[in-house]
Amino acid sequence: MDDHIYIFTMGGTIDKDYPRLTSGYAFEFGEESAATRILSAHPNLGISFDVTSICKMDSLEIADHERGLLFDAICRVLAKESSQPKRVVVTHGTDTMIETARYIQNRMDGKIAAVIAFTGATKPERFVDSDASFNVGLAVGATSCCSPGFWICMNGNAVPIDRCIRDEQSGLFKWK
Repeated sequence: MDDHIYIFTMGGTIDKDYPRLTSGYAFEFGEESAATRILSAHPNLGISFDVTSICKMDSLEIADHERGLLFDAICRVLAKESSQPKRVVVTHGTDTMIETARYIQNRMDGKIAAVIAFTGATKPERFVDSDASFNVGLAVGATSCCSPGFWICMNGNAVPIDRCIRDEQSGLFKWK
């Protein structure tokens, strides 16, 4: 397994930051991604990573244009020569994470030599009680032990996209 992880950020709650110019809950997206802060805080991970921002949007605003940009970025990674499967993590808002993962999977049209793990958070990473670091850690771990394909990594579960649902009452991602 490759020790390098390609991380693509799409925005969402995980990357929301405290407002600089207003008070209250009018969150905005900061310069540095949550994934960068989380992984940089742990220097002995045994992995290298790079983070690429695709967009900084609430997931309810993400459309096929942004999904297409993510698809193109993932394809560029997959086209790189390597004898080992690629490891990809996508941070995304939770409202449309499943839709984006399915969009990318459908456009891939077949088997891929990569583990692509989608994750996010229910509270901004800047919050003390956020699940962001737990979910990013889960996604990174999933890229080293899950079979190639598309995974939703949330709430302590790594679920193949074809088997994942979001419970409407609890908001949890789980097996169907």
